[in-house]
Amino acid sequence: MFEIRPIVRAVALLCAGAAPLYAQAQEHSEPPPRVEITGSRIKRVDAETASAVQVITAEDIARSGATTVTDVLRNLPAGNTGGYVTEGTPSQAFGSAGVSLRGLGAGSTLTLINGRRVAPFGFGSASFVDTNAIPVNAIERVEVLLDGASAIYGADAIGGVINIILRKNYEGLSATVSGGTSAYHDGNMGNASITYGQGKLEQDGYNWLLSLSHSDISPVLVNARERTRDGDFRRVGLADRRSTFSSNAYTASGTTGGTFLGIVGNCAPLNDPASPTLNGRCIADSTNSVTLQSKAQRDNVYSALTYALSGGWELFGDASLSRSRQASTMYSYATNSYGAYTNDLVDKYGLYGNAPGTTISYLLLPASHPQNRWGKTVAVRYLFNDIPTTIASESRNMRYTFGARGTLGKWDVEAAGMFSRSLTDTRYRGYLQDSVLMNDVLDADGLVRNSFTLSNPGANDPALMARLYPQLNNRADTSTSSIDLHGNRELFTLPGGPLAISLGAEFRREKFDAVPDTLFTDGSIQLIGMTGSNGSRSVSAAYGELNAPVLKTVELSLAARSDHYSDFGSAFTPKAGVKWSPLPQLAFRGTYAEGFRAPSLPELHAGNTNGYIKVLDPKLCPVYDAANANCDIYVAYTTGANPDIKAEKSKSFTVGVVVEPIPRWSLSVDVYNIKRRNELSTINASYLLENESKFTDRIVRNPVSGKLDHISLITANLSETQTRGVDVDARGVTPLGNWGRLTMTASYNRMNSYKSSNTPDDPLAEYAGYYELPKNRARFGLAWDRGPWDASVNWNYVGGYLLKTSPDSVCSFQAATPWYCDVHSSLTADAYVSYKGFRNLELSLSVRNLANKEAPFDASKIAYLQGYSPTYHSQLGRYFQLSATYKFK
Repeated sequence: MFEIRPIVRAVALLCAGAAPLYAQAQEHSEPPPRVEITGSRIKRVDAETASAVQVITAEDIARSGATTVTDVLRNLPAGNTGGYVTEGTPSQAFGSAGVSLRGLGAGSTLTLINGRRVAPFGFGSASFVDTNAIPVNAIERVEVLLDGASAIYGADAIGGVINIILRKNYEGLSATVSGGTSAYHDGNMGNASITYGQGKLEQDGYNWLLSLSHSDISPVLVNARERTRDGDFRRVGLADRRSTFSSNAYTASGTTGGTFLGIVGNCAPLNDPASPTLNGRCIADSTNSVTLQSKAQRDNVYSALTYALSGGWELFGDASLSRSRQASTMYSYATNSYGAYTNDLVDKYGLYGNAPGTTISYLLLPASHPQNRWGKTVAVRYLFNDIPTTIASESRNMRYTFGARGTLGKWDVEAAGMFSRSLTDTRYRGYLQDSVLMNDVLDADGLVRNSFTLSNPGANDPALMARLYPQLNNRADTSTSSIDLHGNRELFTLPGGPLAISLGAEFRREKFDAVPDTLFTDGSIQLIGMTGSNGSRSVSAAYGELNAPVLKTVELSLAARSDHYSDFGSAFTPKAGVKWSPLPQLAFRGTYAEGFRAPSLPELHAGNTNGYIKVLDPKLCPVYDAANANCDIYVAYTTGANPDIKAEKSKSFTVGVVVEPIPRWSLSVDVYNIKRRNELSTINASYLLENESKFTDRIVRNPVSGKLDHISLITANLSETQTRGVDVDARGVTPLGNWGRLTMTASYNRMNSYKSSNTPDDPLAEYAGYYELPKNRARFGLAWDRGPWDASVNWNYVGGYLLKTSPDSVCSFQAATPWYCDVHSSLTADAYVSYKGFRNLELSLSVRNLANKEAPFDASKIAYLQGYSPTYHSQLGRYFQLSATYKFK
């Protein structure tokens, strides 16, 4: 649940991990403590600032049943498309996860740990923090700043700030074990953690804690769910995606072969009268190799120390080590993909009814080959899965912080140094090395050598198979090191209270070194291309902040930041806010901020790379037809860095109201407007093809057939985006006397508009409600606690959206299956119950997706054998998790 902090001082102490302040004030006379709220460096009693901040506590996380930070942040209503998800089609950022606030991209969402930056993940087109690497059991709370760029933490936080605050103080020893499984008895999860802490800071002068955790998650294949039980999607009105490109022999004629002859190898023929084009053949069904959930293993070590010195000073430090492993199987590719898009399998002499040099989609098996029983050269539609296609990632992250805080004169001062490093190794297997296929598997005439056996890799030379399907290794090493100093004090008294000031400075060094395997970068494997990035820079910044209660009911805030990038110049960004409280139970607030995001090191230093993307060619497929290959075709593309790019800039406005009609009940409504220009992006492939006349220099077609040969998707300052919406947050606590208490929480985001242009010359087009940009997201929760019992139910809502990518685009399913042009809304419920009535033992049970609902159907994802959007949804189904925590005394 998302805890919305009321305007009363109660939440200031809540953010410090204690009970509501106003209740405490009735029992104690000491002045309330001042705390620091994300978005400001000025310590204050009133926790409600001019900026909207949402808080997710450790209790909320426990009630959600989340096992990773990614699970926690996935349901943020302010989150939207543009992030990175663990599941889905494997990409260069495989194994990682990143959050995208307001749909502005993971690179525009600043993710901090204890208010400081950490090293980004090493692969992917954006520079983002891998939330899978953060230990969920060490979290004290998560604060989400929603009003755009932050002059305090960084002007590059165009979408907002996520500040993950880890535990600092803990006493005792506790151990937790948990296990989970789905209603289908798969996707099993096991987790164990132990936390030890000793010392009371006030009495002993120190506190030290150590937390260790380990988790294992088992894989789930897509064919384990009814929707994708096999690749024949005719049952839902779509194409049969089972393929004859497996190990079937045809007469050698044309580009795909002529009459079916038989099977090469020991594959059992399909016996299905309802499939005349496949019946009797060996078929390839990739649903038995694509994962719905990857195999994962995560280990975390976290330690924190606070040591009191004389004079009110204290030393503090923390260290964390994590290792995240993830592995997935993928679909292999066949001669139809290899021949059509690498242009290496050709009819060299025009012997098979084609012009000389025509691209063909099969292997030529000569009459002399031991597996050829037809006495003539035949065409074999072949699936290159002699070595299954797999991807495995291992990320190792480390972070160390050491600093001191205390009072220097009238200043509250803090200084610290931090070093963070991320190492990522990604291993691929199952991709063909082109030269080995052409020279060692095929002879000079392009025929399969008699010495090479198809569909029986064990019969071939192991050394040859190792070269044909090489082990490919990508490695990335990123680091961020920083020192910072900031302090705040009160200057003098204004009519509404003391004028407070905060000043700070920081210096950081960023390094990024991502090196794909040389076989990916030198063209040895044409079907997939990857690019690396190598660069470093220094960034220095100074900032200041004023908080001025000019009247008892009016508070003004002003902040400014100056950044200097060693490779990209300087920028000055201001931020201003106002809060007016005409009544103790009512406050109006608003902010204005400017943002500046210099291109990330990958955007500046990545090389160009080639790859393949699945598109619909509107020129050759004006109306979707499953029999038309141009309606669902892979095309080669080039992407990479552009040395002429400029920094992104933004302006954001928020206006809101916070009311507390009765004690313990609060409601906030905030309207936001964010405008980003000079946006770094690649042209959307669909938009590029639908507006081919504008981009003739970026599209290459075959001069004879007119089919797509290549498109250019080089990064540039192409876009402008403006998004407007409303955040509504509410929280209420109702005492029930002897029956305990009831807590209600609600968080809702309405994206009223999301306008963007694909190029600087295009007018802004409305995208809100279109593909993967739902207008509505919400989370609502009811929790009850009484004595040792704690129970809650949380509902997660994701609004529906159109399958069209833009207002001017065409839904490719409109003619045959128009009902698939809408992705429906989704409402799921999660339940939690815990019992602490046993001595030192707490038992809990959480159930996610109580009703075992399927994710909304997304027909465009069927091409990837998913059928849903993993950005917002899961196909795992109902999931049970049982946990036990024992506190040793």
